[in-house]
Amino acid sequence: MNSLLAVAIFEFKRIMTPGRAFWWLVVAAFPVVITLLMSTYLIPERRASVPQQPESIQEIGMMFTFALYVLGPSLSCMLGVLLTSAPIVATELEQHSWVYLATRPNGLFHLLMGKYLVAVVWTASAAILGIALAIPISQIHYKWEALFALTGLAVLSSFAYAALYLMIGTLFHAKAMVFCVAYTAAVELFLGMFPAVVNRMTIQFRLRSLLFRWITVDDNTIPANVIDLIASNETMLLQLVWLAALTAVFLSVALVTVQVREFTTAAESEL
Repeated sequence: MNSLLAVAIFEFKRIMTPGRAFWWLVVAAFPVVITLLMSTYLIPERRASVPQQPESIQEIGMMFTFALYVLGPSLSCMLGVLLTSAPIVATELEQHSWVYLATRPNGLFHLLMGKYLVAVVWTASAAILGIALAIPISQIHYKWEALFALTGLAVLSSFAYAALYLMIGTLFHAKAMVFCVAYTAAVELFLGMFPAVVNRMTIQFRLRSLLFRWITVDDNTIPANVIDLIASNETMLLQLVWLAALTAVFLSVALVTVQVREFTTAAESEL
């Protein structure tokens, strides 16, 4: 536990550098800037062309809610853990510290779990700040409900995607970023939207299912049959169990991989 805490404290100190702080601000500012642009340019045009009926107000509020879900728990969290979790193994190999850590008792376990927890905190804090600043300037009707739902999803997303990208980073450390982006685009974003069995194995499907559980959805805004195609009607507890199980599997694969695989710090031209 002391070793795990030492790794976490050391990584937190590294995150406080100006370069890391700048990217933290970029992740936090991303949903705020897009929401501000939507409120400034998109909504005035829509209000000018659509009479302000209660249905129109609900539709606009739901549009902002889903936009913030995409910007916050989805894209911001993906970007945050991509910058912090995916290159964990590659960074240690480049710094030639892998052999030293591997010879310490439980050194690799403490390294991965310590950096994993820091990546989760770094990403979740940036995403939550961005959501908290974006909701007041949005046109969401149930602001407190959206705040609790989106911040909760941001935390769950950070844990799940950090574990996923950590696993990919241990399996393909030389090109971790490339494989993470390719997997995210092909599986999480593309296959995750298909109404088939395969999308139930994605993090996005479980997060969307929780979103519909935690916000008020009017049948006039989004028909129930449409919701059934893109989310699950199963209980909230089951969605949380799915996310916890996926996170545990990703972390287990990553930890087993670093224990049994022989990484080398030599350049490919030297092999």
